[in-house]
Amino acid sequence: TPIQTAKVHVVAPSDFKDAQEVGDRFKGNQPVIVNLSDASDDVRRRLIDFCSGLIYGLTGNMERVAKNVFLLTPANVEVSAEEKRRLQERGLYRS
Repeated sequence: TPIQTAKVHVVAPSDFKDAQEVGDRFKGNQPVIVNLSDASDDVRRRLIDFCSGLIYGLTGNMERVAKNVFLLTPANVEVSAEEKRRLQERGLYRS
């Protein structure tokens, strides 16, 4: 399967029900930034568990890219250097 590049979808969940948006985008082969900066400790914990299960079940990668910010990348999808720069400008990615 060739590697494809995709625009990153950013989600800043305030509630666990926002997990569905993360899951739907990821299942659609779109990388997702999950910004948990404004989430409560409980919601943060639950969403990290959800994301871990999602990337395990659908084969992907999850990396912490800033404090309380995670990048979920589906298998065979790459986030371009340009896209990473765009995220960096928003404070959502540290190189």
